[in-house]
Amino acid sequence: MAKLKANKPTADVLMNSMRAMGYSFEAAIADIVDNSVSAQARNIVLRFPIDPSDCCVAVCDDGIGMNKKELLDAMKYGSQLKSANRSEDDLGRFGLGMKAASLSQCRRLTVASKKDGKLSAYIWDLDIIEEKKDWYMVDCSKEQIAEIRYVDFLSDKESGTIVLWENFDLIEKSSGNVYAELGKHQNATAEYLSLIFHRYLNGEGRNPLTIMVNNYKLTGLDPFLENHRKTNVRRKIEIPIKDSEGKEQIVSVQPFVLPFQKDLSAEDKRLSGGIENYRAKQGFYIYRNKRLIIWGTWFGRHRDELTKYARIKVDIPNSLDDIWGIDIKKQHATIPAIIRNRLTKAVDEAMDLAAKAQTYRGRVEKVDEKVDYIWDRIKERDNQFVYRINRNSRIFDLLKEKVDDETWNRLDMVLDEIENSVPYQQIYIDKSQNRVDDTVDDERVAEIESKARILIKMSMDIGATDRNAVIGRLFQSEPFCKYPELAEKLREA
Repeated sequence: MAKLKANKPTADVLMNSMRAMGYSFEAAIADIVDNSVSAQARNIVLRFPIDPSDCCVAVCDDGIGMNKKELLDAMKYGSQLKSANRSEDDLGRFGLGMKAASLSQCRRLTVASKKDGKLSAYIWDLDIIEEKKDWYMVDCSKEQIAEIRYVDFLSDKESGTIVLWENFDLIEKSSGNVYAELGKHQNATAEYLSLIFHRYLNGEGRNPLTIMVNNYKLTGLDPFLENHRKTNVRRKIEIPIKDSEGKEQIVSVQPFVLPFQKDLSAEDKRLSGGIENYRAKQGFYIYRNKRLIIWGTWFGRHRDELTKYARIKVDIPNSLDDIWGIDIKKQHATIPAIIRNRLTKAVDEAMDLAAKAQTYRGRVEKVDEKVDYIWDRIKERDNQFVYRINRNSRIFDLLKEKVDDETWNRLDMVLDEIENSVPYQQIYIDKSQNRVDDTVDDERVAEIESKARILIKMSMDIGATDRNAVIGRLFQSEPFCKYPELAEKLREA
């Protein structure tokens, strides 16, 4: 039999290492709110400082609370209670969130909880951990509990919990002004929670959850504009998938095609997440038990003109966490290969509708159907012509494999503005005055050749086998089609 030897982690080293997990302030607060929601809280109150001398942040709830034994376990890194008794509505996973999230922002975490009318409290203090080099918490006495900030929130409640953050050392080091920075975080947190928990705040499937940030009551956003008369709701599909124990679970997929920007009121823009995100945050919206995990991404799916107005709601149960790769911060998820094709089909259905919704705006006029033009000439209903950059042009292959969804969407918005700002009249005047010059600039030819070589190499690197076929297709596109002699040169290379 193998000899076993205990090798416990060093408390201060591990705890300080976990502070660098990459939580944003808003995501850390959301992790605490997750616990309140899982505890069946109907009212959650966030307290931010209103006095520079009192720089602490608290999350208070009226959930089921914990007795002393349950609280002790909840304060443990890797809570056994959390991992062993997860309900279908539980928003946690690893039994690490409250501790890791809290101590990523502060050095002192206090949790006071009330159950069956009895109060108990424990404190993780990094100063104590670093001094003792071991996993020691403060077990609060009645006198210490009475002095905990905001503990009076629980005085008229049968049950509930307070999570208190103090000693914001990282903010102090980075900004030098904790009070001012917490003020900024207060506004950002309110906006973040209004999106992350919008389905709870809007009362979907249950009584609405109330979240207060100081005296401000949050209202849930509506990223799909479900009540807008011009939002087109596509057919919901349900995808059966087996969890790690072999039990069948259901992933629900609901595509939406949103209205054009011109059809949005100021309130519509606010509800959708802000006009600056209207185009930049299209794509999949992944929910775990109605809590938004990740949003505004296409997970590498081909992006084109028709994705501008599509958002896809995807609901997954917490029993599929391991399959979806939900991380500790609940800020990342990956699509399993087993359901990628089904999701793609749902998106394609939505895109078909988006195509119909957009084609009325104009018809693409092409001189030669075989040529992949950079600029599309579009004939509008009033027989006027406009010009739009063809996002499907092969020249964009230089970017599509190298940038993420959000960067591409923001680039698309910039291209929109370029299209809407083309100085047609001045171009006409300038071109009419220019002398015709048919000479080809050697520098331009060299530039086109360099870009062609890059695109050919990219195609070969990702699996193309016929180099001449790749060259043939590429030189049907602008600007390469204007330099046929280069195609022959590259074929001979």
